[in-house]
Amino acid sequence: MNPGKVSNSILKRSVLKQIKKREEYAAKPEIGVDCAYISLQKKDKPAVVSAAAAATGDIAAKNPVQRAANNIYAGGGIPVAAECTVLLPLSAEEAKLREIMETLQKQCEPLGIQISGGHTQGSAAVLEPVVTVTVIGLCDGKNLSAKNIHPGQDVILTKWIGISGIRQIIAKNRPEILRFYREDVIEKAQGNAQDMSVGEEAFLAAQAGVTGMHDVSEGGIFAALWDMAEAGKVGLDIDFKKIPVRQEIIEICEIFDVNPYELESCGALLMTADNGHDIIKILSDAGIKASVIGRTTADHNKILRNDDEVRYLDTPNRDEVYRFI
Repeated sequence: MNPGKVSNSILKRSVLKQIKKREEYAAKPEIGVDCAYISLQKKDKPAVVSAAAAATGDIAAKNPVQRAANNIYAGGGIPVAAECTVLLPLSAEEAKLREIMETLQKQCEPLGIQISGGHTQGSAAVLEPVVTVTVIGLCDGKNLSAKNIHPGQDVILTKWIGISGIRQIIAKNRPEILRFYREDVIEKAQGNAQDMSVGEEAFLAAQAGVTGMHDVSEGGIFAALWDMAEAGKVGLDIDFKKIPVRQEIIEICEIFDVNPYELESCGALLMTADNGHDIIKILSDAGIKASVIGRTTADHNKILRNDDEVRYLDTPNRDEVYRFI
């Protein structure tokens, strides 16, 4: 296996195909669907569950709590609790476990998430600590996964792409970047903690009538668009120039020949609506940047337009951050 997220073909063949569905409890996982809806009672409102993982060197920059919480938000839910599993190498000291838990607690606090339990274990199978975070949320019963999008809708993207990915690149390469750019360029590229969350825009969009949402995370905007179209069984017609990316991110990516459109983008949110400009007005009034970047179509073509140039989205590539591992 290569490091990083497995390809969609492997995911379909060796993971999703093996999973059986129990109708009374939960929806079977699918590509492009951010979280699981679990009915604890058949007529009750569902709980929502999503998970993320990180190795010890990535916990702060990768922020697994925020990544899992964003999937809950994108499904129309509110995250409330987190189960944290920490696997430690046999050489690890107690101080390392304490440091990890302090980091996880700091990630939970601004989101109002309670660490509700988990598991910690020393293991000869790992060479460095590995953390898995499972976030549980509450939902009002309305499923807003990307399965619910349909042809003829506007595709909306919030904030900017590449922020979470550029944070990881900066964390590993700050001295090299400072040879080319000042500290203020770095700070603007990586943004702040709020730039990593999709909670406010997801809540406002859900109230305003979006039909489906999808968190842009590993694999970048190209992978997220592909997965969203696969989940909704629609095509796409996307204007490349309308995809928002900070100039500072582009400049840092150029140092390392990184494609920002295939770079992890936690904090950006894709959504679809019959009238995207109404959604944008609501988000703009709340101080949230959003853009209509294209439309869904009735065929299965995933078109990317750049002025007169037309290309087709390919199956998702491995995220660019894994070049730095």
